[in-house]
Amino acid sequence: MTATPTSVVPTAVGSRGAGRAGGGRDRRRLSAFKVLSLLPLILVLVLLVGFPIGQMVWMSFGDVRLSAGDLVWDFTGLANYQRMLEDETFRVSLWNSLVFIFFTVLITVVLGVALALAADRLVRGQRLIQNVLLWPAIVAPVVISVAWLLILSPQVGLLNKILTSVGASPQTWLGEPVGAMASVIVVDVWHWTPIVFLLIYTALRSLDSSVLEAASIDGASYLATVRYIVLPLLTPAILGAVAIRVLMGVKVFDEMYLLTFGGPGTATTVISIYLRSVFFESFQYGFGSALSVTVVVLVLVTLLAVLLVRRVVRGVRHA
Repeated sequence: MTATPTSVVPTAVGSRGAGRAGGGRDRRRLSAFKVLSLLPLILVLVLLVGFPIGQMVWMSFGDVRLSAGDLVWDFTGLANYQRMLEDETFRVSLWNSLVFIFFTVLITVVLGVALALAADRLVRGQRLIQNVLLWPAIVAPVVISVAWLLILSPQVGLLNKILTSVGASPQTWLGEPVGAMASVIVVDVWHWTPIVFLLIYTALRSLDSSVLEAASIDGASYLATVRYIVLPLLTPAILGAVAIRVLMGVKVFDEMYLLTFGGPGTATTVISIYLRSVFFESFQYGFGSALSVTVVVLVLVTLLAVLLVRRVVRGVRHA
C-alpha cells in the first residue's frame, strides 16, 4: 500500500523529536563530564587556597599563641581589628605600600607602553631589543637586590664613586627616608618594567593592521594614530598590566627587605615587611591574621575595580 503524505509527516516529526531528545542527553552528559573533570582542580584549590584563607579568618577573631607545640585559640571577637585601626605602624606601612604601588605602577606602565611603541616602530633588531629588555625580569630578586646594593652603597657603591669622580659629594641613598623609598621604587621599576613591556607589546602586535592602515591613508600622523586609535585599543591590556603590577606591589618583599630592612626607621616598611615582623618576630598570630585579612580584602576590592573599569571600556569600545 502506498504511503500518503500525511502518514509520512508524523514519522519525520517523531525522528526530529528523538534527535532533539538524544542531543539533550548528550549535552547533559557533556556538562556532567566537564564538572567531573574540573572536580579535582576544585578540590585542590579548596585545599591549597580555601583552607588556609578560612583558617586565617578564624585566627583573626582570636588570641592565638603557641603552647606545648600546639596553637591555642581564645575567642576575642573584633579586638584584633580594633587594635589594627589604632596601630600607628600599620597605618604607616599601609601608606608606604600605597605610595610604593602608586609610583611603581604608574612608572612601569608608562615606560612599558612607551618601550612597546618604540620597539614596534623598529624595522630591524626587534628580537634583540626584546631579549635585552626582558633580561632584568628573569633575574632573581635576590640577585637584583645585591647588584643594586653594590650600586647604591654609600661606601663602595658605584653611583657614589661616579659622583666623587666629578667632584660631587657622595649621598646616602638608602640612609634617608625619601631617598630610600625613591631608591627601592627605582629598583622595582627597573626590574619589572619588562613584564609590562611584554604584555603591551604582545597586545600591540595583535592589533588589526587594517585600522592603522586606514588611519595612515586618511593622513593621520603617527602621534594622532597612537592617541586616538592605538591607546584606546590597548586600554584592556594596559588595565590588565595595572592589575598585575598592583598584585606585585602588594606582595613586594625581597628587594625592599634586602636593600633597606624597612628603614630607615619605618620609611620603607611596607605591609609585607610589617606582617613578617608581627608573625615571625612578635609571634602575634591573631593580630597578624587580622592584618592579612584586611590586606586581602583591600586587594580584592582594588582588582575588582580595575576589572570593572576594563569591562566598561570593552563595552564602550564594542558599542
